[in-house]
Amino acid sequence: MLENRLQRLLNYLQQRITNAASEGVNSRVARIIANARGLRTFIALRIRVLFFLGKLDPSID
Repeated sequence: MLENRLQRLLNYLQQRITNAASEGVNSRVARIIANARGLRTFIALRIRVLFFLGKLDPSID
């Protein structure tokens, strides 16, 4: 098992970078999609995802 993952393990030890942040975002998006029953358009889903991830300004100018 270790031989199969040796290269990835060595890469981590050298770079100290993981994909934990992107997996966290993916998890939040999946949860939003699961709770988005009844949305009729992709645009509505996109707005909902952006809003809950903090990338959408709710103020109207």
